[in-house]
Amino acid sequence: MIKFMGATDTGRMRQQNQDAFICRRVGENAGYAIVCDGMGGEQAGDVASTTACQLIEKFFHRDVNETMSEAAAKAVIFSAISAANAKVYSMAKENPDYHGMGTTLVLTVVVGECMHIVNIGDSRIYMVEKKTAKQLTRDHTLVQNMVDRGEISKEEAVHHPKKHYITRAIGVGDTLDIDYQMYELKKESVVLLCTDGLSNYLTLEKLPEMLKHCIQNGDIQELIDYANDKGGSDNITAVVLYRK
Repeated sequence: MIKFMGATDTGRMRQQNQDAFICRRVGENAGYAIVCDGMGGEQAGDVASTTACQLIEKFFHRDVNETMSEAAAKAVIFSAISAANAKVYSMAKENPDYHGMGTTLVLTVVVGECMHIVNIGDSRIYMVEKKTAKQLTRDHTLVQNMVDRGEISKEEAVHHPKKHYITRAIGVGDTLDIDYQMYELKKESVVLLCTDGLSNYLTLEKLPEMLKHCIQNGDIQELIDYANDKGGSDNITAVVLYRK
């Protein structure tokens, strides 16, 4: 059985929560999770993340099922994201209050042991297997590009002043490159989808024990509390999924 747990929090420094998430199980062995982090001003950021999240979920609610093929799942994912990008982009063009808005996205569609994932922007997906955590996604940021080119180290990137300059987001252009991957979701696997309000404070070394506690306690408040205790400088959203 696929299990999901999700939560969001405004954090300690922000007045409004511009994150949005949806997670839902479909039958016993399928489901999906969507996490968005809006940008472009207080009102616009909230509109972008909510619009994208709800529109993608509309596609998934209609089409995701336990018997769908890998090709069908990928087609639904790409169709949903393309529709969300077009919708947010058109809203930003038509309404001056929404000009420049956009949203990051991480999502997963799970069918049995097959896990499809997508990331756009700097929200992340992590997987823990056998007490070892790894980041499955690559940030679409200016600083990550600098790391890839060897201009700065990973350690320098953590505190770089341009760390949050995003190079890819939903709704900022009429076309969008989509980073898609597929993994096996094993019985012992635990997956975390989160916005940078949590990932900014995470370490891969601590993550396995933290996710273990979340599953034991049946909620993920520990992750939210951890980010707030570290400063809570941004909105915090997390979804944990695993097979039971």
